[in-house]
Amino acid sequence: MDTYLALEYGHREELPDEYVNEVRTPDALVAHFVKAFTDPGDRVIDIFAGYGTTLTVAEHLDRVPFGIEYEADRVAHIQDRISTPTHVRHGSVLDLEPSWFPPCECCFTSPPFMTQTMEENPFENYAGRSTYEEYLADIETAFTRLGSVLAPGGHVVVDVANMKHDGTVTPLAWDIADRVSNVFEFEGEVVVTWEGESPIGRDGRFGYGYDHTYCHVFRNSEP
Repeated sequence: MDTYLALEYGHREELPDEYVNEVRTPDALVAHFVKAFTDPGDRVIDIFAGYGTTLTVAEHLDRVPFGIEYEADRVAHIQDRISTPTHVRHGSVLDLEPSWFPPCECCFTSPPFMTQTMEENPFENYAGRSTYEEYLADIETAFTRLGSVLAPGGHVVVDVANMKHDGTVTPLAWDIADRVSNVFEFEGEVVVTWEGESPIGRDGRFGYGYDHTYCHVFRNSEP
């Protein structure tokens, strides 16, 4: 596994005008890991499906996409973009049940981010209230739930960044890795940098005050 990647920042499809400033994981990053950890016909899941980048890239690579997303409008957006709209479910990953999805060989996901000083709840699209410690507990719960639908030997790739905000650094990437390591075997990290145009109005090349992100790679070692 490479420990450093430099990829082109971009997407095959544009978002609707009302979402144009949203930050999404670039297609090339999803494709890199989907090809590394799955074969055509395998199932790929995103437990924070967002606007469906993981699902559309997986389908483009002849994998079978599945996902769960908290926001109903995003679910509808994904359903319009994939050939198996019933494979994306509206709901919270914190409620995920084994019956919702078949065993999946890979999960590529990027959880909603939080800083140590925020009070909004990322798991409710920043509408509710939370603390950073509660958020990290929810992260661990989310990936524990994922374990019920991840095939033995399956891989989990978490796209995440540390965050600089108002002069304070939140070691989000490390804190998430620590919590997910309680659920799955940690195999390593990949430092990711970007070429080309960065998201609009963000601090740093990719955003969050840094010119790189991380992909933490885990494996389901449960038989």
